[in-house]
This record gives sequence, C-alpha cells and structure tokens, in this order.
Amino acid sequence: MLKIYNTLTKTKDEFTPIEKGKVKMYVCGPTVYDSPHIGHARSAYVFEMARRYFEHVGLEVILVRNVTDVDDKIINKAASELEENSGDDEGNLLKEKCQEVAKRYLDEYHQAMDSLDITRPEHEPKATENINEMIRFIEVLVAKKHAYVADGNVYFSVESFDKYGELSGQDIENMRSGTRVDADANKRHQLDFALWKKVKPSEPSWESPWGAGRPGWHIECSVMSTGILGSEFDIHGGGLDLIFPHHENERAQAEAKTGCPFARVWMHNGFLTVSGEKMSKSLGNFITVEDHFKKHPDLDLLKMLFLSSHYRSPVDYSEDKIKEAASAKSRITRFIENVNKEAGKCSERDVASSDSDTSENSFTQAMDDDFNTPGALSAIFEAVQSGNNSLVSGNIEEACKARNFIVKYADILGLSLKIQGVDEGEAGKIEELIAKRVKARAGKAFDEADAIREKLIEMGIEIEDTPEGTIWRKN
Repeated sequence: MLKIYNTLTKTKDEFTPIEKGKVKMYVCGPTVYDSPHIGHARSAYVFEMARRYFEHVGLEVILVRNVTDVDDKIINKAASELEENSGDDEGNLLKEKCQEVAKRYLDEYHQAMDSLDITRPEHEPKATENINEMIRFIEVLVAKKHAYVADGNVYFSVESFDKYGELSGQDIENMRSGTRVDADANKRHQLDFALWKKVKPSEPSWESPWGAGRPGWHIECSVMSTGILGSEFDIHGGGLDLIFPHHENERAQAEAKTGCPFARVWMHNGFLTVSGEKMSKSLGNFITVEDHFKKHPDLDLLKMLFLSSHYRSPVDYSEDKIKEAASAKSRITRFIENVNKEAGKCSERDVASSDSDTSENSFTQAMDDDFNTPGALSAIFEAVQSGNNSLVSGNIEEACKARNFIVKYADILGLSLKIQGVDEGEAGKIEELIAKRVKARAGKAFDEADAIREKLIEMGIEIEDTPEGTIWRKN
C-alpha cells in the first residue's frame, strides 16, 4: 500500500484515490517572468516521478499545473523592458508587454521541461484566462461573509475560517503577534489577504463589481484547481516555500466557498541549493536549466542527482555531485552494454523477462514508502551488482533478467540510460580501447596504458577505475 507524507496531517497516510483508478493532482506551476532554473526542474520532476509511479501501478493521472501570467514580478519585468511611453494608452501598452513577457518565459519553461522529458500536464490553465471565474468565486466568498470589500480591494477574512493555520501548523494568534504591522489600513486583520487588488496607475487591469483591478496571487489556484478537478481532489503539490502563506490561503478560500474538504493530500518538495548556498543571482550561482545542459547535455544526470535525495529533503547541486551522478549512471550503462554483448546466449523467454523478485520487491517497497527514490535507486544498483556477478559466473540468463529489470524500472523513474552523444559504433571502439588498457595494466605495460588513457581523453572520454572495473563517460 502506497503511503504519502501529508503536510496537513503531518503523517504518512495510506493513499486511496477518491475516484477508483484515477488520481487527480494539482501542482503549482511557474510564475513566468524569468528563465526556468534547476529549482523549477526539481519540483516538476518530483511530480513527474510520482505521476510515472502512479501509472506504473495502474492508475490514471489527471495532472493540472497552473501558469501565473499576471503578477507583480511580471509587471515589473514588463515595465523595465518597455520603452518610456505616456498618454492614455500607457496601461494597454504595459498589459500587452506583460503578455509578451509571460509568453516568452512560458515558452522557455516548456522547452526546459521538454528537454528533461517531463510530461506536460493534461491541463495548464493560465490566470489571465480565468479572471471571470475568479470574480464569481470572490463574489460567493463576499456573500458568505468570508471576504469583505474595502476601497476597491477585496480581502479574505482569516478569522472567518476556523481551520486557518492547520496546514502550516501555526496558531492564528501567534501568527498575528509575529507579523509586522501592515501598512494597509483597509485590512481588518494583519493576516487578511487580497482576493482582488484595486488597479494602480498604468498597471494591467480587468473590470469587476468592485472596480477595475486584478486578482490576488492565491485566488487563482483555488479557482483553477476546483474548476477542473472538482471541490475535492486527491493531491495538491508544490515546494515547501509555498506552504505558508500560499497553500494555507488556497485551502482557506476553497473550503470557505464550497464547505467541502479541498485537497486530501498535500505533497511538498524540498529546497535546492547550489554548492551549499541558496541559489541567487546576487551570489552568482543562479543556474538555469539551459545553463546546466550547456555543460552537461546528458538529461539523466540532473535526474539522478534529484533521485539521490528524498523529495522532501533538500538537495545540493554542485559539479562534484553531477560528477558522482555521471559515475553512478556509467555503472548502470556499462553493465547493460556488457549484457547486450552476451544477449544472444539468452533464451527468448529471458530476453523478454524482467522477473527479479528481490529487486522488484525492494523497488516497490521503497516507492510505496512516500516515493523513497534513494531506496528505489539502491534496488537498481543491487540488480547491477547481482547482474555483474551473474556475468562473471557465466549465468547469462540471470544477467539478462537483471538488465531487463533495470531498464524497465529506471524508465519508471524517468531515466533513459542512454550514453549521451555516443553511437553504438563509437561505444564499441571505446570499450575496445578500455579492454586493451586493462590488459596493458595487468601486464604492467603502464606506458601503453597511459597512452590509451590519453587517446580516450582526446576523444572526450573520461574514465574511472573502480573495484567493479573501469567505467567511462562522455565529457
């Protein structure tokens, strides 16, 4: 039975879909004002991994991932790019520029996720395409006394929702005392948050019953998730940084409107650091997905780094960690290549089989334990070790089974196990040179071995001698 850690209950809960055979999942998507970075990639990959495992156990997944395409950051970005203009149409010019900025960076986001072979969601609603739905949603909250109008703004009243703070595990009075004094005198409570913001000069705006303005950030997710998946759905996902205030506010709005539970399970992925520090442009360690692929075109390496840590734990990106990921992948691909050379000796049944009870049980137990991907990777490497032992002992059929298990279950994790930039012919030449080097070293012909290493380096191949043999990777 699959168990998932639920941020709301603070426990690992057995997962049973609301609708038999179907998982309805909403994940907070990008605010499209800048190029996607490796932190975005981690969050998207976490939920891609969950999706693939759900599908592996026979569940249909309906994934919704929103796009925030109107926001202070987008407006600021657009304004900085917009040449100075004046006149009555200034607001329209900025609105058009915001659309241009949002489209540009959404295209970049799609390209980045596609490059990682991350499946696009079934639904990808945009905030600006759901303004009317947000207005109707807010009108219901106002009618139910969960929201109030003040000088063209509409605020949600946190005191009207008695479960406010449950998701983040905070007490509303403690939150009040720990909150700085808000400059907005229109609010009744310091923690009340905007559902609708009164228009500011030159900003993009839409008409509403409360005057021209635009929606607050939190309202879009409540509206689009329930509008597509229904009042109650299975999983709501996002980064740890979204628990408060964003997800706390989402839950309050949705349940205040519908009177029903919102998301049953709240999944949150951990933070990503770069060489032990928070990623930031000011620190010079801001790494976009494109920057990463320029140095490391193998799409598996970033994924293996992510898989090596539990999704709720922090993960640190560094060149050393990427090198470790490359070495780990090389252990897998080298075994597969060695089996493929002997695969003609496998029976037809073994070529098609992926039966490996011990490995499959280990993999399944790990993934059923809140998507424990380090444990799942361990099961794959155990299969590599047992498969290598089978090769040494001449048991080719068992080696074929191990290979098939590895390929099948690595695919569940989204790993391609392809050797980046190396075709079969070149791979054969590389293996031949490595075999000659091994023989030269065994015969103490170290000058010859060193010359072969230099030739491999010239070919862009890095090698590493390990207790299990020599592994290689393309630089």
